[in-house]
Amino acid sequence: MNRFLALLCAALAGVAALVVPATGAPASAVASAVASFGVVALVDTGINPYNAVFRDRSPLAQRYPGTYLPGYPKHVPALRLTLNAPSYADALRADCDRVWKHVRLGQLYWIPGTKIVGAISFNPSLEIACAGMDSSLILDSAGHGTMTASRAVATGYGACPQCRIVSVQAVKDNFGLITLTDDAAQARRGVEWAGANSGWIDAQSNSWGPAAPYDPTGQTGILSGSSALAKTVEAASQRQLAFFASGNGASNLNAPPPRPTVGYAQVAPSAIVVGGVDSGHVLTWPNVPVHLAADACDNWGASYDSTTESTDTTGGGTSAASPYVAGGAVAELIAARRLLGDRRTGVRDGVVAQGRAGVVKSGPLADGKLTLAEWRRVVLTTATTRPVAQPSDGPTCPQTVGPEWHALPAAFPEYVAIGYGVVDAPARALAAKVLAGTAPMPDRSATDTFFSGYDAASRAAFTAYSSSP
Repeated sequence: MNRFLALLCAALAGVAALVVPATGAPASAVASAVASFGVVALVDTGINPYNAVFRDRSPLAQRYPGTYLPGYPKHVPALRLTLNAPSYADALRADCDRVWKHVRLGQLYWIPGTKIVGAISFNPSLEIACAGMDSSLILDSAGHGTMTASRAVATGYGACPQCRIVSVQAVKDNFGLITLTDDAAQARRGVEWAGANSGWIDAQSNSWGPAAPYDPTGQTGILSGSSALAKTVEAASQRQLAFFASGNGASNLNAPPPRPTVGYAQVAPSAIVVGGVDSGHVLTWPNVPVHLAADACDNWGASYDSTTESTDTTGGGTSAASPYVAGGAVAELIAARRLLGDRRTGVRDGVVAQGRAGVVKSGPLADGKLTLAEWRRVVLTTATTRPVAQPSDGPTCPQTVGPEWHALPAAFPEYVAIGYGVVDAPARALAAKVLAGTAPMPDRSATDTFFSGYDAASRAAFTAYSSSP
């Protein structure tokens, strides 16, 4: 154990359900008076919209999203897909000529009968190939984007099954590692687009990263962190909560520390960096430091080429952790909106939920609103510091698993490995109580002190990145 503590500390050596309103009224007096929503954008490799985990059989799923999502763009066409085909291949054959051959680059679509209120592609290298569907605009041909989307919203195991999703196809199918300069522009465009639509999109999740921290020349052909990337990420992160996977170390193995996440340009000062645990066990290979964490090894995820399949080993890495944390954060936001009777989504003048003052007697909603900064604070402070296995986690990975978090001594600083902690079911339950005013905001002063050093390093890195060519 001492060696484990030493390794983690060495890695950081360079970085100094419905909630009950507090009004005495029953939950139905406020929470069920309106339907509240949340929207998560996934900047990734696309999505398999045919998989059952994205299905929504309610009448709402047949309505134009703009009728219940104020701020949603006008005149967005629908992709009316064959959702009852016996197989994925049958569905593609039924829809190729009728639907997929007509999809256009840079056009937003919505998909009736699903939770997908938005799907857009910024990848000009993809072509419609109906025979084998090796690649296509919007459709995911390798599985990374489908997996991340399912971690966020899947019925059955996603962090926020009540959420709506926007699939932003801006990364090639290369397991989240961007390698070519043309990918850089696409990834930035995806982040930028999601941020520009913060009037109706609450949060974005990103499970990709550059192969090297920084290259001021931009001539190597390998995407490194750049001034443009840093500034794009920071601008988007100020408009909505923006989550970024920390990365998985060298070859996803127990690479020796340090792996300072702050050295990567996509980690701008306002971004939220997500690391990993393994079914309640410590993981040593995710990059650190991070703000939050979730399961990152052999977890449940949807298959990209099936209408029904999800397996407990499809998901993995911090790629899976980031969307799970993003979904959990938006689930907490929906709880706040239910309490305040707010049917809107997105960020409006720095406010993410708004209603009557005094509906909730104490806590962050007492003034009748929840700001973007307050939402971020609730997500951070209510995170679980000693996580245990959750039903959505899947099996452990024997080759990388460490001690169980709950068995570590109370004095062990969780922030050196998982930041404020894990956004899991207990964290969401605690957040609901804090928002309802029935529990105080947890004291995380020690973690705050640690991250004051991290934030200073992040700001310094961002200044260097953003001032370079």
